[in-house]
Amino acid sequence: MAKRIASGSILCFLLLSATLVVTRVTAAGHFEWPTLPDTTASTSLNGNGEKTQGEKKEGKGFMAALSAPFRAIGRLFDGGKKKDQQPKRVTDKTAAKFESVPVMRVTNDSTPAPTAIPKSDWDPFQVHLSQGRQFLSAGDANSAIGELSLATSINPKSAEAHKLLGLAYESKLLHNRALKEFETAAKIDGNNADHLNNFGYMLYKTGDYERATKYLKRAAKIAPNNARVWNNLAQVQCQRGKFDEAYASFVNAVGEFGGHLNIAAQLQAQGYAKEAITHLEKAQALHPNSVDVLTRLVALYDMTGRATDAESTRRSLVALKTFAEANK
Repeated sequence: MAKRIASGSILCFLLLSATLVVTRVTAAGHFEWPTLPDTTASTSLNGNGEKTQGEKKEGKGFMAALSAPFRAIGRLFDGGKKKDQQPKRVTDKTAAKFESVPVMRVTNDSTPAPTAIPKSDWDPFQVHLSQGRQFLSAGDANSAIGELSLATSINPKSAEAHKLLGLAYESKLLHNRALKEFETAAKIDGNNADHLNNFGYMLYKTGDYERATKYLKRAAKIAPNNARVWNNLAQVQCQRGKFDEAYASFVNAVGEFGGHLNIAAQLQAQGYAKEAITHLEKAQALHPNSVDVLTRLVALYDMTGRATDAESTRRSLVALKTFAEANK
């Protein structure tokens, strides 16, 4: 009798323990875990005495019960749906939130501190001058004018800044403003051939040939090998009717043959056809087979009524072209 009572007590204790375990798992409902699956196997039989498909394998229900809380935790943090657990593309809106978070630089004893740029090393004039030069090189005249205007206001004694500003104005066809800037540069640095040439050429373009000659001659004296200066001076001298001086300037710029061609073109443009022929004939003597010279001579001979010379020169031109074609 005592053995039966003891056995019954033990059985009751085991049943009570099992009930408490299940209750402790299912009571944690504040995490919104799903209902635990039924771990009791079906005992219904079919007509042949076999178990139906509703029977669950032993142990499967118990493992599902254990895994359910972990699946529920995953849903809690991933949105609660299985399809939402797939990797998602970070949207621009989400990325903006990350970009708005300030970045903190973590340092330790071995990390060198960032070196601050002394304010004295930052030269606003040089900054505006450099940016203005870059804009000018890129063809952005408006931005160049803005930067270079700031540069000249900071340092009005900079010939380079005034020169660049003049070039920017000239690219916008603002001749009077360009002339003023070039003049300022030439006054600040009167021994600079570049500044003198720019100012002299702008004087030529605005019709002040006498002053243009003065400054271009000074530039040529300082830089006797500068072909551009000599060419500009020759054009001014042609406008003043000083063709002999202009020819000499052209020779200094492009040599004797080129000097004859250039002065001939200037003479022809101003109605001096006979004088132009003289220079072209001298050019032909230097280069008898020049197609350019022969072509110009044919036109000028016809213009001045020298039909025989025109026909003879034309035959020479045709023979020269035929020979050139045959030797290609």
